[in-house]
Amino acid sequence: MARESRSKARGVRNRALVTGASVGIGAAFAERLARDGHDLIIVARDRRRLEKLARHLRDRDQVEVEILPADLTETSGLHAVERAVADAELDLLVNNAGFGTYGRFAELDVEQEEREIRLNVLALMRLTRAAVPGMIQRKRGGVINVSSLAAMQPGPFNATYAATKAFVNSFTEALHEELRGTGVQVQALCPGFTKTEFQERAGIDTGRIPALAWMTAEAVVDASLAALRRGDLICVPGVANRLLAAVSAAVPRSIARRVTGAFVEPEVTKPRR
Repeated sequence: MARESRSKARGVRNRALVTGASVGIGAAFAERLARDGHDLIIVARDRRRLEKLARHLRDRDQVEVEILPADLTETSGLHAVERAVADAELDLLVNNAGFGTYGRFAELDVEQEEREIRLNVLALMRLTRAAVPGMIQRKRGGVINVSSLAAMQPGPFNATYAATKAFVNSFTEALHEELRGTGVQVQALCPGFTKTEFQERAGIDTGRIPALAWMTAEAVVDASLAALRRGDLICVPGVANRLLAAVSAAVPRSIARRVTGAFVEPEVTKPRR
């Protein structure tokens, strides 16, 4: 009865939940979905940023926006968001929250590496599991799992990050087959270099990356939602990124990892300021 009342109260508008919604691609998803008339649940650690975004979207788009501050690397935070996902009758789940680490694996903080796996893999898997049964029952819905172009090949010097994104792609592809005929869509979104806070947080020097390689978060989101409407399983936004993905698929992995390592290693060995 409570779920029916909530559905009637918000009319026929779709509802989406976006994790990592305070900045970058997650914020761009929230902006676009609100503009398209979705009611939202936005999730991130930073309550202040969530509140600011929620006020902006409510005022601009006249949609309902619920904030859910949570750290998805912590069991209590993850379980709170799982309950929200299972209870919200979502039309769309965007698993965007994630981060990367950068450097020689043997020198990285193992606790941070574990948190990276908990967020990029465990949280994504559990939230997808919380969302999908209800979507199957309603015979509609979608899940966008934000992966990375890094999933396409081994990632020397960001080994854990690339491995987590390889999991995201494999998991999403397998789930796509399981959900065939149910009315529920899944997508692995694989952006390349995107203008967000991601690189700064990972400690990546972006000076050597050509300007043409960059995309805005808004362009990534536009490509993802267009691909979801088409029913595309893998979305690689941008012509340059699609070309790179095709080349990566054609090149033996032994060569791909050598080339990637040779490109990244000088930045790893460069003294940090």
